[in-house]
Amino acid sequence: MATRAVRMEAKGGEPSNRIRKHQSVESGSESEEEESEEERSEQEEESDESEGEQGSASRDGSISITLTDPQVLDCSICFQALTIPAYQCENEHVVCSTCCQKIISKCPTCASPAGYSRCRMIEKVLESVKVLCQNTKYGCQEAFSYSMKQKHEKSCPFVPCSCPIAECNFKASSKQLHRHFSTEHKKSAKHFRYDRLASVTLGVDEKILILQEETDGSLLILNNRVETLGNVVTLSRIGPSTERSFLFELTAKDEGDRRSSLRLQYMVKSRPKWVDSPASSGFLLVPKQFSCTSRQLEFDLRFPGYH
Repeated sequence: MATRAVRMEAKGGEPSNRIRKHQSVESGSESEEEESEEERSEQEEESDESEGEQGSASRDGSISITLTDPQVLDCSICFQALTIPAYQCENEHVVCSTCCQKIISKCPTCASPAGYSRCRMIEKVLESVKVLCQNTKYGCQEAFSYSMKQKHEKSCPFVPCSCPIAECNFKASSKQLHRHFSTEHKKSAKHFRYDRLASVTLGVDEKILILQEETDGSLLILNNRVETLGNVVTLSRIGPSTERSFLFELTAKDEGDRRSSLRLQYMVKSRPKWVDSPASSGFLLVPKQFSCTSRQLEFDLRFPGYH
């Protein structure tokens, strides 16, 4: 069963849920003193185990507890983390405000009439419970109320990103991924700089070309898909989807006629992992005659919108 460690803020005095048992035995015998010391140690260990099960109090008045069923704080319809306001039906099935607006006649869980009212008790719990981000192991140290869980994790800069090398299973934050790639796969990428024009070549049948920026280690993917009329080329970046976008300019050159070229200007967007044939409204269709002899696609890449 899944568990989640949470922290609850308690008003008023410090909770007294710490049980200490002491037993002193006066004796002139060293053996009796040693036995007494062992008993006290065992009793304190039992007390600490009890605290682990029931929770532990800190000096600031908060209580650390463990939820054995974290889903109790999720919407019973969409199963996302509840936010404030929260609503409940006659049988106390709790739903988020978004799902409540979609329910017309009856509760989908118990079929009772949909007379939803605010669930103040759950709202107080949502305000009091503090949780750690699910990306803690990737470096995020943020703690926030449970009602903010979904909002934070959508924009968390430590969302795990996957290495674009097919045989590599490395997954970490974007900065850790950049260091990993520079160390383990340095020769697998074409290196460039945002402030300089980069000339890149891609085989007609190659699916991707990995690009790594020399200054900050950012990873970009030039995606290539073969179609009837030619090659469909897009550019994306490996990173959290909430990273800021910036303008890039991709120019395809005709190998047979250097006066002919095609140019795409678009905003490069981030995704946490490489996907085959990513959906994008910004793409460059390179006709077959641009590479009919060498079977190579030639591009100039620049980033006029990067600062």
